[in-house]
Amino acid sequence: MAKDKFEPSEEISEVEIKLECLRLATEFAPENDRRDPLPVADKYFDWVKQNSKRQPEKTASSKVKLQTLNAKTRSSS
Repeated sequence: MAKDKFEPSEEISEVEIKLECLRLATEFAPENDRRDPLPVADKYFDWVKQNSKRQPEKTASSKVKLQTLNAKTRSSS
């Protein structure tokens, strides 16, 4: 197993994400799942892709809420 932590320098390709999910499945999945790690790696990959699509929305909406709260606080002072 690789001992170096994955440090992306640029945009991560889908193949690199899949390989990282496979590495996580072989290292951290329960022993029974390690015999056939591909289904676990697929679950990890699906989770990553689902959450990476949602992340900009969550970040943007929280920034808008924060700016709105800051503006209200400033105007009431």
